[in-house]
Amino acid sequence: MLNVKAVRDEFMAKTMGRAYARTVDNEEAAARAGQLIFETDVNVIYRAMDVVAEMPDGSQILDVPCGGGVTLKRLRPEQQVRYVACDISPIMMDGARRIAREAGLSIEFVEGDVENLPFGNAEFDLCVTFNGLHCFPHPPVAIAELARCLKPGGRLVGNFAARGQSWRTDTWSAFARLTGGFGPSGTLEDLRRWLGDAGLTIDEIECSGGMVIFRATRPKP
Repeated sequence: MLNVKAVRDEFMAKTMGRAYARTVDNEEAAARAGQLIFETDVNVIYRAMDVVAEMPDGSQILDVPCGGGVTLKRLRPEQQVRYVACDISPIMMDGARRIAREAGLSIEFVEGDVENLPFGNAEFDLCVTFNGLHCFPHPPVAIAELARCLKPGGRLVGNFAARGQSWRTDTWSAFARLTGGFGPSGTLEDLRRWLGDAGLTIDEIECSGGMVIFRATRPKP
């Protein structure tokens, strides 16, 4: 029997997914697309991704969805960390693997669903989730799973295209939802509620056009 969802997901990964990966990998192209579609300064997002390069040796880092590998490129070659790149799409992970090989980075790749991550409780010092939360079918479930995987004192850093921040973003997101590329996403207030319900403390929320960048911490006992 034809698995319609699997066919659609593969099509989206090969089309919109690859187009996105090529765009964000080219900072000039990403800047133009960010302003045109999201009214966003993409440098704000790139700076948030740099958090992975700030992690000390011995850290455990989870990147989900890793997409085409844009965030893992921020790692320093000399960093001695465990970096796990997780995505539901094998096609997207193929691109991330290529980037890791070209950069000489030691990356652990795991295929998995953000709503049911194959990792233990309190396993990671840092979880990053860039450009994925607005694609997930159930964002609060994803946030709760990421929070579960954080050690006490661990941080969650990411971004998403929020509803109600920019008419351009809202228009594009509505179209993307019709094509299956985006999920329901949420508003700024939704994000605050998701993080709080997951037991996380909000450190910072930064808005740039339709994009919201967030940083939160799992409190220590």
